[in-house]
Amino acid sequence: MKLPILMYHYVRPNGMRLSERHHVLDLDLFEQQLDVMAQKFEFILGNDLLAVGDDTSALENSIWLTFDDGYRDCIDYVLPSLLKRKARGTFYIPTEAIFERKLLDVNKIHILLSSSFTPKEIVKIAGELYSEMGLESISKITFDELFRNHGIANLWNDAETEFIKKLFQKLLPTEIRKKYLASVFSQVTARSESSWVDEFYLTPDDVQTLVENGMEIGSHGHSHEWLAEMTADRQLEELSKSFAHLDNAISDGKSHSMCCPFGSYNDDTLSILRSLEVRVGVLNRIETYASFDASAPDLLELDRIDIMFFDKFINGEFD
Repeated sequence: MKLPILMYHYVRPNGMRLSERHHVLDLDLFEQQLDVMAQKFEFILGNDLLAVGDDTSALENSIWLTFDDGYRDCIDYVLPSLLKRKARGTFYIPTEAIFERKLLDVNKIHILLSSSFTPKEIVKIAGELYSEMGLESISKITFDELFRNHGIANLWNDAETEFIKKLFQKLLPTEIRKKYLASVFSQVTARSESSWVDEFYLTPDDVQTLVENGMEIGSHGHSHEWLAEMTADRQLEELSKSFAHLDNAISDGKSHSMCCPFGSYNDDTLSILRSLEVRVGVLNRIETYASFDASAPDLLELDRIDIMFFDKFINGEFD
């Protein structure tokens, strides 16, 4: 069985764009996409996949919309647009941001890259602080070597942007990396971290509003970290926290769905999810339909289509 699963992040009016770098989709374009999809497809949710068994005919001409990161866009713009068209979607939320009101590192990085500083200027600041904080003695590699190894341009990012993302997501031990990012963040923006939280994220009440309006809530981890970089024990702590928050927040049942941040997971992740009775999981494979056996005991490795490829998808240019 093949199913298109679309991956959205920010959806907001054009004038509110953070930056072209951060998966920001204009609201008008989103609504145009919904209108096109409403003519071609039936909107389903992840839990619907668990109900079909061997008879996948119920999924013919179906599409599943997913929205990552728990942004306020989901309640301010996405929900009204979906309800207007009797559409549904699944919202994958990082529970630390929503229920503990903490600014995630991934969003600190977005704020850095959307500031008045260019990526090259941010790299320069990061290099100076790398030296001041004595990080070379900890990481056993110079800042220039780090940049040469990881500052590699790709389809989405120039070399400096790619380096900034990797540097503050995974290249240093967790606690050191977090302190390092906080230091760079404080030099680039005058606002406190807490002042950004209400601007960025859904509230717990918003999550309940989504559920009450027929939407599905899934986990996007607790702190939105790279799971495959963690030990099994650390992953268990991360995922258990996230699903505990969701189970407390969702009054009409458990969440059975997971979206691994950055598409990062390993065999430990899958084992832990199964132990937590999570049965549906989505990944980030960019241009690929989900292919699966609906009668399998779980569906934890479903591919998604990045919304930047919407035109190719809707025109049938890939399978």
